[in-house]
This record gives sequence, structure tokens and C-alpha cells, in this order.
Amino acid sequence: MVKLLSIGLNGTTGNIREKLEYDCKTLTQEGFRIVIEELDKGGYKFLGLNISDGELSFRNYERIKNMLKNSVSQILADWIISNEEHRLINKIVNNNYFYFNPDERAIVESNALRILGVSPADRYKLILSRILEYLDNHYELVLDGFLNFRLKDYRLQLAQVIDNVVDDFMMELEYKEFIRVLRYFVDVQEPRVEEAHVVISGNSVFKIYDAHGKIINNQYLENTLMQSHNENDTDNLNYEDLLISALITVAPRNIMVHSTNKLRDKDVLETIKCVFESRVLVCDGCEMCTNAGKSNNTEL
Repeated sequence: MVKLLSIGLNGTTGNIREKLEYDCKTLTQEGFRIVIEELDKGGYKFLGLNISDGELSFRNYERIKNMLKNSVSQILADWIISNEEHRLINKIVNNNYFYFNPDERAIVESNALRILGVSPADRYKLILSRILEYLDNHYELVLDGFLNFRLKDYRLQLAQVIDNVVDDFMMELEYKEFIRVLRYFVDVQEPRVEEAHVVISGNSVFKIYDAHGKIINNQYLENTLMQSHNENDTDNLNYEDLLISALITVAPRNIMVHSTNKLRDKDVLETIKCVFESRVLVCDGCEMCTNAGKSNNTEL
């Protein structure tokens, strides 16, 4: 009996063994019988791939070993992506973001897995090449040790994805807190006008009218705009923040939003609806919406 390869696994070997047995059928048809032995050693279950029958020349030995090496590498690369990746992500999140509560860590893990699930092919190719390279010079591969010491670049990729997910998650938390504070200001104010029409015409251009079609004067916005112009800070002027602040100051009981391009204005429309909730309606199209496209000046 000639020993070809040995794989050390931590836990069940069933799925991997089944795939190896299936791949070995090709060699069986050629007159070579591959025997897969299972052995417990050092807390691991080892699957040993040995050849017992058939005339084994050096040429056949190299060909069979290369076939098994390719098969083992593909099976293990697929196994790591399908089964080990979730465990690695869980470990990275728990180690690096231990200060998050369990629900927050679960959200980060779920979002990371969702993003990683979109394009696993590049990670698969990286893992496959590392396994093939390793098996060129080694007879035995212990999966845990290989993951810890031979796939550092792969684990760094996972950590980077998780860091990006956490950045997005923190921004989302900050946004929710921002919305919560704005809702508080809205709730504690008595409405100052019954109805306001917000007309958004693009390029950060908006106007606010009353129910009679007259522009509502707002000293807050005028002062903010004047201060920004005086400080030459117009590039950093956030018109979405200005619009929300102006609406909170005006405190209308009901708001009708007119937009010339709802896709373009999706974010600001969503923010207005989140802050003012049931007070907001978005117009499906009217004369105000049509005329808004012709406006080039920001007024309030």
C-alpha cells in the first residue's frame, strides 16, 4: 500500500470523505483502487488516501498523486468557503468588536456574510492556489493549522470586509440617532403653519411655499446661507441639512414634497419622511413639479 495524501480535520469527515470517494471513482475505473483510511490522532480525524491495487510505476504514481492533489485542493477550498468562513467571521467579530452587544455582532456577521456571498470566486481561487502550493511540498495537511498559518491573506480579506461593514453599521446607527433627535424637535414644537410645499428642482435647489403658493420666509436659512457665503464655505454647505432644519423651524402641520426627479432626490425624500413621518406626502406630479425644473436659484 502506497500513502499518497493525508488530511487532518477537526470534527466530522463525512461530507469531505464522500466527495473524495466520488472523485476516486475515475481511478478505480482505470484499475487503481484508492483506499481512504480514517484515523484519530492528536484530537484530529485524519483521512489518509492510499493506493493498494494496480501496477504502480513512477509515472502512474505522479499522475495519480497530482489528480488526488487537485481533487483534495478543490474539495477543501470549497469546504473552507462553505463551512469554515462563517466560523472565521464569527471569531474575527468576537475578537475585534467584543464591545458590541450580541445583537449588534449578529448584524455585523450577517451583513459581512451577505457581502462575501456576492463574489466568492476570488477567495476560492486564492485558497485553491495556497492549498495546491502547500501540497506540492507536503504529504499531510491539517486544516486548522493551514487556516491559521497559511491563509493569513485570506483572513485579512475577511477582516477588511468586516471593518467596512462595521463602518457602514456605525454610520447607520449615527443616522438613526440623528433622525431620533430631529423627531424629538418636531414632536415638541407646535405647528406654525398648516401646510408647506417643498419644491426640489435639483442641484441642491429647493423652495418652500405656503398653502397659497407664497414663499415662506425663514430667517434661519437666510442667516446660515449668508454666514456660509461670508466664510467662503459654500462647498461644504449641506443643502439637505439646511432643508430639514428649515422645515423644523417652519414647523408645518403637513408637508407636500414636489420633486422633479424622485430617483435623484431619493435620499432627501427618505430623510424628510423619516423625520416628519405621517405629516409628509410626496406629490405624483403637478404644476409646481413642472415649474420646479425651470428654477435655478435657491430660495426660502
